[in-house]
Amino acid sequence: MADEQEVTFGPHGGEEGQSWDDGTHNTIRELIIYSLSAVRTIQVVYDDGEGNPITGKKHGRDCEEPNRVKLNYPTEYLVSISGYTGSYLNTHVVKSITLQSNIRQYGPYGEEEGTHFSNPSTSGKIVGFFGRQGDVVNSIGVYIKPIPIQTTIPSVGPFGNATGQKWDDGTYNTIRGISIQSGWLIDSIQVIYNDIEGNAVSGKKHGSDSGQQNTVKLDYPGEFLLSVWGYYGQVNKMVVIRSLGFQSNKKTYGPFGMEDGEKFEFRSDTSGKIIGFHGRSDKYLTAIGAYYDK
Repeated sequence: MADEQEVTFGPHGGEEGQSWDDGTHNTIRELIIYSLSAVRTIQVVYDDGEGNPITGKKHGRDCEEPNRVKLNYPTEYLVSISGYTGSYLNTHVVKSITLQSNIRQYGPYGEEEGTHFSNPSTSGKIVGFFGRQGDVVNSIGVYIKPIPIQTTIPSVGPFGNATGQKWDDGTYNTIRGISIQSGWLIDSIQVIYNDIEGNAVSGKKHGSDSGQQNTVKLDYPGEFLLSVWGYYGQVNKMVVIRSLGFQSNKKTYGPFGMEDGEKFEFRSDTSGKIIGFHGRSDKYLTAIGAYYDK
């Protein structure tokens, strides 16, 4: 059951099946979802508040291979759920769900057909699930808890242009490698992070597949990034990142691209390591900034 600070959303779907309720927890670490033309099964791995995972019961029946939504604990958390409900084998069920974290979207899982539902925007995080189940997930709802005021993670930048699509990889435990495509400018950047459990996590590629491929491979776990420098300037009437260089606690990498235009450099004011990147991109990388460990 929700306490006085928690609010509930739903359940949405049908009234058939058996009622289930995972209760509320500190946060969510992972979801395992089986889906075809409906959401057949959902199972949630929670966190107890002391860094220990708690695996909830499986609701529904297994089918095919599951989709695993593994959040970047502890910095990433779920903020909303949306989806569709409708008829499946003459029963009102959850047809699909889409999950939104504070960093990215996951899904949709299932078939987007029927009646749409979406929880309203809040300043909270999802801390529990409940609903009804049979051979499939008949209905689903969530508990939402206010997010405590926390000290923000230090961020610098982005440096470059204010045009292009905004992107944000979020924050991780550390950085293991960087893939850069460049020529007379930075065509794209893609970062390999390391999560708190020691797993490599590949971020999305920001920019396009062109230019020469260069790879920065850090000597994990002893090597980490401390600073980034580069140049930005106008190419074909558009301001882009022209070059990038990286400094770790052991060596210098780069520069990659062409050092022409206005120079920028960012490093931690607290001697912390870089734990994430953000910026803007279009056909090329147009801006870049970083998050630092405290």
